[in-house]
Amino acid sequence: MKSRKLMVFLLTAMIVSTTGFVGCGGNSQQTQGSNAKMDKDQHLNLVLRDEPKSIDPSRATDRYSNIVITDTQEALTRCELENEKEVIKPAGAESWKTSEDGLTWTFKLRNNKWSDGQEVKAQDYEYSIKRTLDPNTASQYAYLLYPIKNAKEYSKSQVKAEDVGIKALDDKTLEIKLASPCAYFLKTTYFRVFVPERKDVVEKNGDKYGSDANTACSGPFVVKSWVHKNKMELEKNPNYWDKDKVKAYKVHLKIIPDTQARMNEIYNGSIDECEVEKKEWISKLDTKKDLTYVTGKDPSTDYSFFNTKDKLFSNVKVRQAFSLAIDRENQEKVLYPKTRKAFYAFCSPGIKIGDEEFRKKVGNEPLKKLKEQVKDPKALLSEGLKELGMDPDTSKLTVTISASGSGDANAKQMQELKQQNLQNVLGCKVKIDYMDWAIFQDKTRKAHYQLAAMAWSADYDDPMTMFDMWMTANADMNHTSWSNAKYDALIEKASKTMDQKVRFEAFKEAEEILVNEAPLAPEDYRIKTFYVKNYVKDIQFPSFGSPVEFKYAYTSGRDAN
Repeated sequence: MKSRKLMVFLLTAMIVSTTGFVGCGGNSQQTQGSNAKMDKDQHLNLVLRDEPKSIDPSRATDRYSNIVITDTQEALTRCELENEKEVIKPAGAESWKTSEDGLTWTFKLRNNKWSDGQEVKAQDYEYSIKRTLDPNTASQYAYLLYPIKNAKEYSKSQVKAEDVGIKALDDKTLEIKLASPCAYFLKTTYFRVFVPERKDVVEKNGDKYGSDANTACSGPFVVKSWVHKNKMELEKNPNYWDKDKVKAYKVHLKIIPDTQARMNEIYNGSIDECEVEKKEWISKLDTKKDLTYVTGKDPSTDYSFFNTKDKLFSNVKVRQAFSLAIDRENQEKVLYPKTRKAFYAFCSPGIKIGDEEFRKKVGNEPLKKLKEQVKDPKALLSEGLKELGMDPDTSKLTVTISASGSGDANAKQMQELKQQNLQNVLGCKVKIDYMDWAIFQDKTRKAHYQLAAMAWSADYDDPMTMFDMWMTANADMNHTSWSNAKYDALIEKASKTMDQKVRFEAFKEAEEILVNEAPLAPEDYRIKTFYVKNYVKDIQFPSFGSPVEFKYAYTSGRDAN
């Protein structure tokens, strides 16, 4: 008998309620077992695919940090699964209301305490949000708060902190004023930029804040220890407002960057869950009777991106040539036939605009049209080289790919396949420079690269999460240094209207500009694939928020396995 398979349900949006829930996602998945008999010893053995860069909510940028922050801090809302539907549920805020013009949001906070027993106050949320926006913090995610009045201006040092449209009216009431009505604002409130932070804790720890276990936690769990590049240990937060629903007393998070090592751990039973991508491991784990296979849409796009400050990649024809030379179908076939699909657009399937999935509504992938027009990427590259005053002989050209995952066989295999592909199609020489994730982030942020590759996962359920980071104003996230005034205007237009038809047309046109101007080259979108021990119940794998939600998870029958 093969492992049990949980099929994915297509989720429908729920209606907004000031005290209820609102739909926040497309496909989602979880293990079932709310009535199962619990084991006496409640602990979870989970895995992080890489070292979290920081658990400082204002400075964190990666998915591994986000997993930890989501279950150790309490944002205003949470994106969770309920009856096979992803919903936005009250969390730090027990209710909220909006003004008739949609500009003022008032959040009523519930009674919650920090892990050290102090009361969580509205002032903690105000401090955290303003700290994220503070230019001195240099948060790469400050742009996510730009719908708030004067948020963008404060982050650019144009106004003072007191001018930002966020204010604690009292200890339990947080008022947020927007610059204009925002169709997706509520969907951002479960993200880490809306968790509270304690000013005294931040100031006490100084530059070390977020780099070790010395922090105050407002969520289901507390960070007890962090052995860098090895493991993190979490324990149940006894002061958490919803502690009765938190069943695990300890969560062991192993940090395992190497794919082969992770696969061995899940196969041998050392960890309770693991995301799996390679076809050979899916086939192998499918034979394990003690594992549950969980799959569904993963709103993530893998892509290469170009440093447009680099002389070579300042030319659009050069960028287009490299984008079109990538053999997406071969990468899918050779490496990830079950977990990734070749992609010629940037906004991945599963993301909705209003009640409709954006990708289905568009009906096409815009880069395919350019591919049909350009039959010879090598000739296009030569044209670009001529325009730059460089030798048009592509065999004399050398390009370096900067890649994270120096110890990951999967990452190496992907980049080496791309290297071979680009060399064969374009006739140039391609080198690969491998480095740790933290170094990769630093080098790309400082534009010390030519060509690089990474993945982007949607932070919330709206196309804006895929498009706004490429705006000129969002240089902290747009590491390509690409700028396009028309693109900026389209995204700005989509951000300031509640009319979903207008937003759709703006996003559609913006995506065409993005993939054709080619500051990036989309390669594939992902299909979520996890294997979970049968005894693990109520663990969730949402499409948005954190990729793994273990607030409600527990075990039943661990000792019997």
